[in-house]
Amino acid sequence: MKIKFLFIISMLIVMALSACGPAPTPTLTVEDLQGTAAANAWLAVTQTQAALPTATATPVPPTATNTIAPLPTFTFVPTFVPATAVNTESACNQPPPVVSKGTLVPVKFVNVSGGNVNLSFGMNSPNVHGECVTYSYTMGEFDTAVVKVLAGCYWAYAWVDGSSPSTAQTLENLCVSDPNAEPDIVIGTEVIAFK
Repeated sequence: MKIKFLFIISMLIVMALSACGPAPTPTLTVEDLQGTAAANAWLAVTQTQAALPTATATPVPPTATNTIAPLPTFTFVPTFVPATAVNTESACNQPPPVVSKGTLVPVKFVNVSGGNVNLSFGMNSPNVHGECVTYSYTMGEFDTAVVKVLAGCYWAYAWVDGSSPSTAQTLENLCVSDPNAEPDIVIGTEVIAFK
């Protein structure tokens, strides 16, 4: 019994001493924790903005934007090609075939007109396979282009859009037949001819 009595007394002493201790620290509610986290986040944002350097340099003025210039208007000036240059009995104003039967030869067009060029390059008469076509090319200022065309004799006509728009044409037939040669055909402001 003595052991029980000593045990009860010691328990009472422990309880009495713990009752005299400091008050427990209060715990935060979920709402309090959320409010604190939001306040800390806004504090970090504010401090980041405050740490950024101030804009002391003068702002760069905006640059002028490029505007699209209106396309030039072409006036049709009827020109007559000499009768020796065009065979009017054939219908040579056809697009080139996907697979040609005739021999293809390289031709190098050189634009020295000083402007953009819309070029028509057409056969005067059909080849032995009955092919008679007209090619169309667009070239920029001072461009060169190497293309393959059907072997034959051609006329050429170009609309030149430069500082002073003009038309250029052939004065004689341009005959190309050698698949191993690459003749230069020069497009000027008024004349298209071999170099």
